Amino acid sequence: MKCYLHLTLLFLSSIVYAQNLPGTKLKIKKFQGDIVLDGVLDESAWKEADVADNWYQNFPVDSLPSHFQTEARMTYNDEFLYVSFVCYDDDTPDVVSTLRRDFSYAINDNVSFIFGPYNDRLNGYFFNVTAIGAQREGTVSSGGNGENAFNIYWDNKWYSKVVRYKDKWIAELAIPFKSFKYKSDVKEWNVTFDRLDKKRNIKSAWVRTPRQFYTGTFAYAGQLVWEGPIPEASSNISLIPYISGGAFEDREVDPKESSTELQTGFDAKVSISPSMNLDLTVNPDSPK
Repeated sequence: MKCYLHLTLLFLSSIVYAQNLPGTKLKIKKFQGDIVLDGVLDESAWKEADVADNWYQNFPVDSLPSHFQTEARMTYNDEFLYVSFVCYDDDTPDVVSTLRRDFSYAINDNVSFIFGPYNDRLNGYFFNVTAIGAQREGTVSSGGNGENAFNIYWDNKWYSKVVRYKDKWIAELAIPFKSFKYKSDVKEWNVTFDRLDKKRNIKSAWVRTPRQFYTGTFAYAGQLVWEGPIPEASSNISLIPYISGGAFEDREVDPKESSTELQTGFDAKVSISPSMNLDLTVNPDSPK
């Protein structure tokens, strides 16, 4: 009887923690309105969204479900692609080394959204946030095979909010569609999510990924299925105007000479390709 009960419990456990295999589908639905990034998933869009759950460990072993589970959800409107994470935890202090942007992945508690909008399992993007809200983003090439496939030297504007609770931390991301390249007629995207629980030295992912592979590898990604029309792709051009002034005085001459200077201009960032931005500075000559 004891043996039978033990086997039954193992069987039930395997059902609860069913493996998410490559190609597992996650549906994304459009909603009308806005989402407030406040770390509270009370909007109807989040309540109705598909849940990417049942995460498996990738490190230190790849044969067990993660003890502290994670849930990811996605939705969108005409302007933003939204992602939320519920990272279950306890009150153990988080390991976060910096508040700066483009933090080091390997030494911070963080969670990632990795996706390939071309559905080619080769090229894409990633967005990370730490347990206290530092941001990191970049491009993925070569299918995510190898450390050099993840390039952080790609900067774009996006928004996030992280709130810490006693038994979890919740992250909400809002990524403008104009921030990245995609094709509106591609109705399925490669997608996966991962989490580094640095304080316990455990890495996990939504799609079960063998230990010898990176958790952002597109060979071990699911499929994001768009249930509605995808907003038309548009050019990403950012303009940052500036104005600067100064006053100068030469006290070594008699009488003293002074002058003032006013300069205006702007910096521009133009997206050329998924991995390349053109940075321009316009600084017209200004009279003194």
